[in-house]
Amino acid sequence: MRVSTLKDEIITSIQRSILNQDNLGIIRIDKEGNPIYVNNHLLKLLSFQNSEEFFNHYSRNKEFQKNTEPSKYLSYLKNEIRPNFLESRWINKNGKVVFFKEFVSPVINKNGEITYFDCIIEDITNDKLVEELIKDNQLRDLSILKVLPDLLFIISYEGIFLDYKYSARNQVKFISKPGDVIGKRVEQVFPSEVADLILNAVRKTITNGELQTVEFSIERSGKFSYFEARIIHNNTYNQALILLRDITAQKQAQEELKKVTKDLEEANREKDKFFSLIAHDLRTPLIGLAGYAEILANDIDELSKEEIRNYSNNIVEISKQAIKFLSNLLEWSRLQTGRIQYNPSDVSIYLLVQSIFQLLKSNAERKNITLNNFVNPEHIVYADENMIYSVLNNLISNAIKFTNSGGEITVASQLVEDKIVTSVKDNGIGMTEEQITNLFTLNKSFTSLGTAKEKGTGLGIILCKDFISKNFGKLWVESKEGEGTTFYFSLPKYNN
Repeated sequence: MRVSTLKDEIITSIQRSILNQDNLGIIRIDKEGNPIYVNNHLLKLLSFQNSEEFFNHYSRNKEFQKNTEPSKYLSYLKNEIRPNFLESRWINKNGKVVFFKEFVSPVINKNGEITYFDCIIEDITNDKLVEELIKDNQLRDLSILKVLPDLLFIISYEGIFLDYKYSARNQVKFISKPGDVIGKRVEQVFPSEVADLILNAVRKTITNGELQTVEFSIERSGKFSYFEARIIHNNTYNQALILLRDITAQKQAQEELKKVTKDLEEANREKDKFFSLIAHDLRTPLIGLAGYAEILANDIDELSKEEIRNYSNNIVEISKQAIKFLSNLLEWSRLQTGRIQYNPSDVSIYLLVQSIFQLLKSNAERKNITLNNFVNPEHIVYADENMIYSVLNNLISNAIKFTNSGGEITVASQLVEDKIVTSVKDNGIGMTEEQITNLFTLNKSFTSLGTAKEKGTGLGIILCKDFISKNFGKLWVESKEGEGTTFYFSLPKYNN
C-alpha cells in the first residue's frame, strides 16, 4: 500500500464519525479551492444524488466553482471583527438559490500554513427568504405575510393581542389554541421575563419602524423549548405583527454544530500529532539503518569479520523493527477503515500462546527469559483468531523487551462470569503512572527503550486495544515501576 493511500485511510478513520453528520453539511476544501470531500447531507441540500455527480458538476460549472474560492475564506478569516459564521449564497444543481451559514475551520500544518478549509454548513434558505420578504413587504400586503410558516399575531402598543393567523403547519406547542390569547396582555401569555422582552421590542418597532427579533426559551416538564419572535411595524394601524416560530430543532442543530466544530478541530490536531509520531518513529530506525549501511559500504575493506557481523546484525534488527512498526500501522489503519473483516470462531488461547512462544523463543533465550504458558487449555474464546494472535504477539514481544536478563514471563487465564480473562505478566522494569496514562493515547509517543536497548513504538498497544474492542472485550494494565507489568484482556467465552 502506498504511504499516501495509508495516510488518507488514517485521516478518514479519525474523522469518519465527524464527517458523516446527518443534519449538517460538511465540505473540505484544499488551499487551491478544490473540494476534496462532501458529506451526504450537503449533497442533499444541493440536490445531488452522490459525490460523483457533485464533482462532475463542479468541474464543468465555473459559477459553481466560485462557491469554494479560497479568497472568500481567507478574507473572512482575516476579518478581526467577523461574526462566527460566513453567510453564502449557492446555486444548487437545479438552478435554485440556497442560502448557507458556513462555519469555517482552517486546518494548519506544522509550518503554520493553511492546507484545508473545513466548512460546516447550516441551511438558512427559509429564514433568509422570509427575512427578505419581510424587508421588501413591510406589511404593505398582509396577505403575503400570512402565508409565511409562522404563527402570526397582531399586537397593540400596550401589549394586547388583537388578532392571529394559524394553521396546522405552524403550531407552537405552548400556545395550542391561539384564539384563546386574543384580548389578553402579553404578560398573561408569556413568563414575565419573556413578556418584558417582547413588549419592549413591540414598542421599539412601533416607535422607529425597525424590525426587531427576540429569542427566548420556555421550560415545560423539565425540558426547554426555544422560540423566535420577529416583530414588524404595521404602518396603517400603528400596531405590530409578531411572527412566532419554534426554533428548538435549530438550537439543537447549533449545539451539535459547536460539538462537531470542536471535534473536527481536535481530530485535525490529533491527526497532525499522529503523523508527527509516525514520522519520528520511522525516521529513527531509518537513520540507524542508513548509518550502518554507510559504514559497511565505505569501510568494509578495513573492518574485521566480527565488526561486519555486528553491523550486519544491527541492520537486520533495525529492519525488523521498522517492518513490525509498519505492519502494526497497516493493520491499525485497515481496522479503522473497515478493511479488516471480523471473522469470529472458537479460538484456543492456549494454542495461540504456544505458537507465539515458539516464534519468540530465540528472543527470550538471548535474554535468558523463562516463558510460562499457564493458560487453561479448556478456556476457549469466541473471537477473530488473527486479531487475537496479533494481540498476544504484541503483548508477549513487549514483555520480552521490558524484562531483564534472567526474568520470567507468564501467560495465564481465568473464567470471570461469561468472559475469559487472559493475563500477560512480566517481572521487568514496569511503568510510571504517567507512562500508564499515556499508554493508550494515540497522540502520545511512548517509545521507552527495552532492557537490552530495544526500540519500538506504542502503536502496537493501541492496535491491541482496538482489536480487543472489536472482539467485544476490554484491555487494561497494572504496573509498578521496578517490579513488572501485567496486561489483561477479556473476551467472550465460546459456548458450544
